[in-house]
Amino acid sequence: MSGANDPQQQLEELLAAQRELEEQIKTQREVARQAALDTIKRLYESHAFEYKDVKDFIKATAARKTAPRKTASKRSKRNT
Repeated sequence: MSGANDPQQQLEELLAAQRELEEQIKTQREVARQAALDTIKRLYESHAFEYKDVKDFIKATAARKTAPRKTASKRSKRNT
């Protein structure tokens, strides 16, 4: 286990593992994206959705609403 004490070798192994994980992440993102597209296509066909319907739904959920205005708090009575 002389390699276990070598910091340079540990660094190289970790970097290689990181590159491998980055590739797996890219692959998994593409798989998830394709699955989402397949779901959208299936919904288009089964529910007769139109492009505008989906676009409006996405826009409505992605848009951030303004924060609600604070109401004026009642003034506390002071004991004088």
